[in-house]
Amino acid sequence: MKTPNKFHFRMARLVLLGAPRPAKAGRPPRGTSQVAKPHWLASWLVAIVWLALLATAVQAAEPVPVPVLIAHPGVPKVDAATVARLYTGRAIELAGQPVIVANAAPGSALRQRFLAVYLRQDEDKYRAYWTVRRHIGKGVPPPDLPTAAATIAWVLATPGAIGCIDATDLRSGLNVVARP
Repeated sequence: MKTPNKFHFRMARLVLLGAPRPAKAGRPPRGTSQVAKPHWLASWLVAIVWLALLATAVQAAEPVPVPVLIAHPGVPKVDAATVARLYTGRAIELAGQPVIVANAAPGSALRQRFLAVYLRQDEDKYRAYWTVRRHIGKGVPPPDLPTAAATIAWVLATPGAIGCIDATDLRSGLNVVARP
């Protein structure tokens, strides 16, 4: 008689538990036919459904906002480096004129795009920067204005004001000081 090995014990356990015997290499399990190949029509239908979902997702995507800086009449045009200095509190005047800046609403797509384009930061880094700056007594963050209409009204009413709006909200008579 042969000495039982691991294979024999495994097979005995499977038989006692009522499990089917494992298939031999190269053969399908008992009670099943050869591996079914998908029909070509089913493959085409799956591809069409995926294309339809992709087209729907592309149409539903919101357009990327283009941040444009507007200012009170008389404020000169600025470059991206100056915008970064103004919005980080490192500069408070332009050509001898005091300047006050305002942000778009926190979490808005416009603000995220503005921070990425002009400051090369995200919302968390910008908030952390101002938390540290406020804690050491180096200033307070710019005020947040909820809408483009509120930003336009504030900029026109406040001397030296600079605010960020989307390019689609521009209208005639606004002093555009920076575009990406």
